[in-house]
Parts: sequence; structure tokens; C-alpha cells
Amino acid sequence: MNRAAFGVFALMLLAGAFVTGVIAIGLSSPLYAATYLAVAALLSGAVIAIFFTKCPMRGKGCVHFLPGRIAALLPARQEKYTAVDIAAVSAGILLIVAVPQYWLFSQVRLFALFWVLGGTGLFLINRRVCPGCGNACCPVRPKG
Repeated sequence: MNRAAFGVFALMLLAGAFVTGVIAIGLSSPLYAATYLAVAALLSGAVIAIFFTKCPMRGKGCVHFLPGRIAALLPARQEKYTAVDIAAVSAGILLIVAVPQYWLFSQVRLFALFWVLGGTGLFLINRRVCPGCGNACCPVRPKG
């Protein structure tokens, strides 16, 4: 499997974890699930606008495919990643992951599914996608 296939598959796993969180919230409150879905969509857009627009691989060179294609539609930013960029992206991702935990704790199978899908997606990104990426300035890319 090539890096692009790993990148797309890893994002599908992360999307599966996200949907699992939406389902767990929705079982308790459809309104909360819809609100979480809207907020997570905004936060995901912010992550793309803040992080992926600085990547020289955005567009057709991005092995994550969808975020890179979306970032290519936005104005490119040539600066290096700053501590503020990293903090904003980390906060957005943390909120997307943390919010559904309250509802997932009461749904053991969904909790396990969320973390298996999310953990596997992150593992694939870290081990199969990032090491060969052309973005040498990326703070997530393993050094060495």
C-alpha cells in the first residue's frame, strides 16, 4: 500500500472515530450531537486553514488527500509553523476528541470503537504517512 492509500485510509479511520462519537452523543441527545457535529466541522476547517495552508504539499501532493485539496483552495501561507499555530490546532483537535468522551464512557463498546479507530488512524499517520512527507517543517513529522 502506498503512502497516499495509507493517508486516505487513516483519515477514514479518524472519521469513523468521529462518527462513533456523534452516535454516542446522539443516543442521549440528538440536539447535542448536531451541535457537536457543527462545532467539529468548524474546528476541522480551522485546523485546515491554520495548519494545512502552510504545507508545501497541499493540493495534489498531499497524501491526506481531502485536507490538502481543501487547503489548496485557500490562500497559501509561507511562514513557518508558530507556537500559536500549534496551540490552536492542538486545542481544536483536543476539543473534537474530548467532547464525546462524556457520552462514550457510558457506552463501553462505542468507547472502545472510538479509541481503536482513532488510535489506529493516528498510528498509521505517524508510521506510514508522516515519515515520507515532503513537509520538512511540519512539527508532527518524526525527525530522524
